[in-house]
Amino acid sequence: MNSMKGTIRLVYEDALWFLGKFLFLYITIPLMIGWILIELIFGIPDDATVAISVPAYLFISMFAVMGFRSLISVAVAFGGTRIQLLKVFYGMGLVAVFMSILLLNILQYILIATTVNNRFNIMHPATFTVEDYNFFSYLWIDLMIALFLFGISFLIYCISYRLGMKWSLVIVTMLILSGMFLYYGGVIDLSSFEWIWNNSLEPFMYITLVGLLGLVSLFVTYPLMRNAPLNKSIFNAR
Repeated sequence: MNSMKGTIRLVYEDALWFLGKFLFLYITIPLMIGWILIELIFGIPDDATVAISVPAYLFISMFAVMGFRSLISVAVAFGGTRIQLLKVFYGMGLVAVFMSILLLNILQYILIATTVNNRFNIMHPATFTVEDYNFFSYLWIDLMIALFLFGISFLIYCISYRLGMKWSLVIVTMLILSGMFLYYGGVIDLSSFEWIWNNSLEPFMYITLVGLLGLVSLFVTYPLMRNAPLNKSIFNAR
């Protein structure tokens, strides 16, 4: 039980430092305040594009990799197990992602509400699916994209961790070459995938599927990492 509590504490402090302090305290909040001051003092031009969500996407991907990499050896050294760390990282990581996205959207709402004459454009993926700003629509889209980035980034890291950088690159290169030969050899055709964009699914359904893909990618890493060796570099030349 003590080892589980210690593992939870490690992941919690890592998430708080990485996403709480580093992302919001040092980047996102100052960025939001900067945009508000620019609007109040100078006025933001009509054709300007305002964005505060980009750092969150980047840091969530980085947390999926750097957060786990910095903890695996420490957690095991203090009596925890790989399985404990994985379960805690999944749970705390998903909670941290959700809270980060919620805080991001609250800050984004404050930015929009504070600038009364908000004639500027918001750089956000939701602008491709909804015409007018809606807090819950933006929140859902941000959350699905964040889940995708968190899961995919962690999966790519785990594959590289187990196989090493050399074999990971070899496999990626072989897959690319195989796809090129199959496509130009006439075995596969892009028309085979027309059903993806020709069906009647709503844009929010696509976004939701993207988020579910991220969750699947995250949990697929469990069999990869539950018996992973310690102190292994992804640059291992095996």
